[in-house]
Amino acid sequence: MLHAQYSWRPLGALLVEKGLLTSSELEAALAEQRRTGRLVGEILVEAGYLSAFSLARMLAEQHGVELQTTSEPGAAPPGPARPPTVWRPLGKLLVESGYLTKRELRQVLDRQRESGGRRLLGEILVAEGFLSGISLARARSAQNGVELDPSEDFEVDAVLKTSGPGQVIYQVLDVGYEPRYKAQEVLYESASFLEAVDFAAEFVEDVNPDGVEIQRSDGTTSETVWTYSDSRAAATARSRQSLAETFGFDPTLWDVGGEPEAQAS
Repeated sequence: MLHAQYSWRPLGALLVEKGLLTSSELEAALAEQRRTGRLVGEILVEAGYLSAFSLARMLAEQHGVELQTTSEPGAAPPGPARPPTVWRPLGKLLVESGYLTKRELRQVLDRQRESGGRRLLGEILVAEGFLSGISLARARSAQNGVELDPSEDFEVDAVLKTSGPGQVIYQVLDVGYEPRYKAQEVLYESASFLEAVDFAAEFVEDVNPDGVEIQRSDGTTSETVWTYSDSRAAATARSRQSLAETFGFDPTLWDVGGEPEAQAS
């Protein structure tokens, strides 16, 4: 497995850059997502904008694993209509779907922490034998509401990617707001904004903290690109708003349109 340089990019940018999607098709899918609340991956594949495998390849690439193949596998056979997929953080999905045990996930996160966030989650999973490249693609596809044909064994080569020195790192911080703002500790860091928001979402769901922030740092300067506060979540929940409105971002769009604007707590 060769190693290449990693640079995080939103899914939409990857799809357009590689010629798999046009800008107008992406905008149409995002408009449909805002109207229906369905996952963008489901919309793109069902509309015929791209194949399930093409989507899976780009989703895996965002986690540091580029899948190379000489031919594209066929689509999964059509199944009965099903309710919209509920988005889940990747770590939770990997454990709940039997790809990893909780102990293995902790081991992977420990290895990533030891690297200072420079190694990508997918790169560690594949390089150290926890998952194959195609299994990572299957899991990421499921996270985005798309199923690859479970009966087909894909022949792919995996090129693993790591970040270089001086590259931007995204840090997830536990923060408090009472009696005054205070950053408690860095919980997680990664060169991938997508991985940072996956971790933040799972932390919010499991721990229900007072507040969480994601900061982007280039080693000399840092800026907050997203915040969550329990008080804001409680207020929006009382008004029966959606999860996306509660968190101040839409997890189904984190890796599609780019980084959200920083949210006020």
